[in-house]
Amino acid sequence: MRKACFPVLEIDSLRKSYGAREVLDSVSMSVPMGSVTGLLGPNGSGKSTLLHIVVGLIKATSGRVTFGDLPASDSAVRRAIGFCPDDLPLPELLTAREYLTLIEGIRGMRSNEVAIDYMSSGLRIAAHLDALVGTYSHGMKRKLQLIAALLHRPTLLILDEPFRGLDPESGAIMRTLVTRYAAEGNAVLISTHDLALAGRLCRNVVVLQDGQVRASGELAHVVGTHADLESSFLAYTGLDVEAEDAADEFFAGLEVLEGA
Repeated sequence: MRKACFPVLEIDSLRKSYGAREVLDSVSMSVPMGSVTGLLGPNGSGKSTLLHIVVGLIKATSGRVTFGDLPASDSAVRRAIGFCPDDLPLPELLTAREYLTLIEGIRGMRSNEVAIDYMSSGLRIAAHLDALVGTYSHGMKRKLQLIAALLHRPTLLILDEPFRGLDPESGAIMRTLVTRYAAEGNAVLISTHDLALAGRLCRNVVVLQDGQVRASGELAHVVGTHADLESSFLAYTGLDVEAEDAADEFFAGLEVLEGA
C-alpha cells in the first residue's frame, strides 16, 4: 500500500485564457495521496478546464502541473492517471467487453477477462458485458467508464461528476469504491456539484469561482464557523447573497400577481 506522505498532484499558478477571456486565473492547489479531494464550483468556474489541463487534453497558458517530481507531460505521469470525464461519448457499436479490451490494448496491457468480470460484477453490470454500449443507460455508462479508468490501477483517479444520474444503490457502491481506493494510498480528485456528498466523501476541498481559488484545504478548515460545507460554499462564492436577491425578485413578481 502506498503511503500518503507527499502531494501526488501539485498545481502552481495555473492560467488558461482564450483571447481576452480568462478561464483560470493563477490557480494553485494540491491533491494529496490517500484521500479524496473535492473540486467544487458553480457552472463556468473552470473546473472541467482545470481537469482537462491536468490530464493533458488542453494546454495551459502558463503555470505548472507536476506529479511528484515529474511534469504532467511525462509519459510515466500519463500512465499513472485514470480519468472519467463528464459525458464522454462511448463507442455505441461495440459491446462493453470489446470496449474494455480496446482500452487494455491502447494502454499496452494484456487482456484480463477475470479482472473485468470481477469489476463489472462489483458494479452490477456483468450481465450486460456482451451487450452493445449503445443500449446502456446513463448510469451503466458511468460504471463502464470507471472500470476503463481503473484497469491500469492508476495512482491518481480523476472523476468529473461521477455520481450524476446514478440510482441510490449505484451511488452507494460508487462512494464505497472511491473511498476504499483512496484508502489504499491512491489519490482521488472529484469534481462535483453535490455539496452534501462532497461533505461526506472528501477530506480536502477546493472551491473555484470565475477561475480563481476562493478556498482550499482540509474540509474542517474550509467549513470553518459555517454550519456545513454548503453554507461555506455559498459564502465563499457569494451565491448566498445572489440567492437572496433572486428570491426577492421572484417574490416581487408574486406580489404583482396578487395585486392584479
